[in-house]
Amino acid sequence: MFSNHLVLAGGGHTHALVLLRWAMNPKLKPAGMITLVNKASTTIYSGMFPGVVAGKYKIDEILIDLRSLTSKAGISFVMAAIEGIDLNNKKLLLEGRPEIAYSSLSLNIGTKTNIESIHLIREHKGLAVPIKPFSESYKFIVNQDIHKDDPLAQPFVIFGGGFAGIEMAFSLRKRWSKRSILLKVKSGIKISKNLLKNLEALNIQVTEKNPSNSYPTLICTGNRPFEWIKDSGLPLDECGRVLTRKTLQVLHYPELFAVGDCGVIKNDQRPSSGVWAVRSAKPLAKNLEFMSKGKKLEEWNPQRKAIQILDVNSLEKESKAYISWGEIMIGPYHALSRLKELIDKKFISKFDFNKDFDSEMFSKKEMIKCRGCAAKLAFIPLNSALKKLDSIESLTDDSVEIAVLDSSKTLIQSVDGFPSLVSDPWLNGRLLAFHSCSDVWACGGSVISAQSVVNLPSISNDLQEELLFQVLEGINSALTIQGAKLIGGHTLESRKISESPFSLGIESSLTVNGIIDQKRCFWSKGGMKKGDQILISRSLGTGIIFSAFMNGQVKPNIIDSALKEMNKSQHEIVNYINQLQNISPQTKIINACTDITGFGLLGHLSEMLKSTNRNQLKMNLEPLKVILELDKIPIYDGVIELLNKGFQSTLAPSNEVFLQNIDGDKKLRFELIANDLHCKNSFYNTMLKILVDPQTCGPLIVSCSPINSKKLIDKGPWIQIGFIS
Repeated sequence: MFSNHLVLAGGGHTHALVLLRWAMNPKLKPAGMITLVNKASTTIYSGMFPGVVAGKYKIDEILIDLRSLTSKAGISFVMAAIEGIDLNNKKLLLEGRPEIAYSSLSLNIGTKTNIESIHLIREHKGLAVPIKPFSESYKFIVNQDIHKDDPLAQPFVIFGGGFAGIEMAFSLRKRWSKRSILLKVKSGIKISKNLLKNLEALNIQVTEKNPSNSYPTLICTGNRPFEWIKDSGLPLDECGRVLTRKTLQVLHYPELFAVGDCGVIKNDQRPSSGVWAVRSAKPLAKNLEFMSKGKKLEEWNPQRKAIQILDVNSLEKESKAYISWGEIMIGPYHALSRLKELIDKKFISKFDFNKDFDSEMFSKKEMIKCRGCAAKLAFIPLNSALKKLDSIESLTDDSVEIAVLDSSKTLIQSVDGFPSLVSDPWLNGRLLAFHSCSDVWACGGSVISAQSVVNLPSISNDLQEELLFQVLEGINSALTIQGAKLIGGHTLESRKISESPFSLGIESSLTVNGIIDQKRCFWSKGGMKKGDQILISRSLGTGIIFSAFMNGQVKPNIIDSALKEMNKSQHEIVNYINQLQNISPQTKIINACTDITGFGLLGHLSEMLKSTNRNQLKMNLEPLKVILELDKIPIYDGVIELLNKGFQSTLAPSNEVFLQNIDGDKKLRFELIANDLHCKNSFYNTMLKILVDPQTCGPLIVSCSPINSKKLIDKGPWIQIGFIS
């Protein structure tokens, strides 16, 4: 059983503050492995959400970047939805991926909106949306902006007469000055005369009657636990909150903790509020630290009541706010609104690690070295070393043919690997598999099996077991969707000093076996034809993005978008091309292909052109030239902005050797063109950096006739970026 794996389930305010404490004071962090699990890479600071709705803040300004926060704290981050807990075997169950074993577990998962008591029948799906999760309700509100200036539009309804519903009503009135807004309250619920006066002054109608089912509705009717909490076997109160001792340990489960809205101290009931979530962070952190050291845990005695500030985002330029202490309410005053703004901005600014960034301060020596495929050896030393080895056959293609099977199918093999790109070992194993399989895909092959070599950090046996399990499960998940199997491998223990998070100390490689139905269907690098079009299967820029990420300077949505695309297998687009080939066996669909990895687009295209022109010269034919249309090359969001800040992969400078092929000699010549001539110089220089950017889980690139190009583009995801002349 595990002895030192702390899992933080949920990225709520309490856990975020605990992580911030350990990021700022690493010596306080408990020993062993620590993993944060959350459904998203960000969490919204709830105290500022009404301000976003009112237009006071932008949504990006109230996000806590959990991936960056865990990186700063030296903690692993797993982005996954939690779907259960196995108390007997001490495992946290996750959606769509293997469970995570823990020795101790802290729950800060929040709650969801209580809609069980509301009998809403909607004629159209999505017409009634709960306030939580905030990201979804915000999208709903933004979609309703089309009616903001229409007083005759259907009224917008807010269910719930508590502080949350009232504050949202004020915020929506600020957002929509003319639209009709209804605040539906339960019968018998009393709203103070002071609040009612301000609601009426802003033309917000308060009603106990049920409005029409056809009206768009925001539900703000309190909280309830997630289903898996109710089914977990944990001790719960009548509201479904996990009962704890004053040490924040769950009753009967000393290795478990529960905080925030999902937990409550027994016989010390209190309402759900961010105030207590924030206040419980220090007691939780200290007790997790004490438990790690075998010390006695301290009790926490939370205040019975909490001060709340309710913003009145009226139509005036400067908003007002009420202050509430139990039954006492004072306001509204401008000064209280300014106080709330000051408190909120001070809180969220604690998590802004980018505010002091100056790209000029970072020299190349100071930049953290890149991981993933960007950690491969540069082209010049690799090429020079291989030339000295007469015993190793010089290969021009991504995979080597090792046998012809009795069925006339060709068996091919390739190998790839890299140090962990992300701190999630399962996801890293999956990315490694997709990256390694791309060499087989680039030859038109289907992956059938693989063998792994995993180098694990020198840590306790049980932690090594968990990390190895997660890596292999990640690899296997990428293989099984292709009908392939992981058939074995080898493990090593690193002799380096292990640094946190331990998951980043994993280095893995994969030998991939594939088959090609017939040898004539093999896609080589050197088969380009004059008049061919060049197609690419996905965007570029992962090296730049992860360089910024490793240095803590990338926005969450940018890294999320890149990882989402990288986490997709490309075997289906290869299968589709092979289907076309089977339909027209006499016509070659793909003339040449490769995958874009460590040497970047220009480097790998150079390999294709060099191999092609070697064949051209053998046949006494004129060498071909590649023409790239720069403004057609797809780039991940945020890449240009990061380039302008000075970020580039540590392998990129070595890849600049391929720039000499632009307008180079006849045997290896590229021409770059762009339609956007008015900004050609800056755009051109930017694109040169993208052309040499190394890619992990990068795109496939093919050279094919215009007729076949159209077929592939129509099917997707292919994009034409150039042609052969």
